[in-house]
Amino acid sequence: MNSQMKLVGNVSIYSLPPDFTFNDFKKCNKEKYLVDKGKNLVVDMGLKAILNLMTGQSTEYFNYCGVGSGTTTAAADDTDIETAIGSRVPVNDVWRGGLSGYWYTFFDKNTCNGTWTESVIANASTGGDIMCRRKFNSSFVKSTSNAGVVEWVITVTGTADS
Repeated sequence: MNSQMKLVGNVSIYSLPPDFTFNDFKKCNKEKYLVDKGKNLVVDMGLKAILNLMTGQSTEYFNYCGVGSGTTTAAADDTDIETAIGSRVPVNDVWRGGLSGYWYTFFDKNTCNGTWTESVIANASTGGDIMCRRKFNSSFVKSTSNAGVVEWVITVTGTADS
């Protein structure tokens, strides 16, 4: 009998009032602030980094989120964000529930302002490996008049072939 493992990811972007904190976001009806949601691509570099974690070759987990203004569709051979806006930001909250991992990154009104069209989740503030990249369905304008949250959800599933 063989088995197959699959990683499925979704990314959501939330636009919040400028005075919101991450704690405010955790308490609110987040769907009210949702501006974009869609599937991401787990890139080859990310799959290798996951295997390195599984085999003890690495202890660097994915704890940084980057945003950018790139226009190219995500591809398996992507190694970084296409056009970064600011620096990668440390993830505020990461946890596992069941077979899903959740990463939440808060961007206050002064962080990474610009027109966001893409995002990555990575294991270092610069360089390192990205696990996933997503080009948004529509752009999101982040400015001093709003705060933002990027939410990544990665679900692992397994099936047995007979």
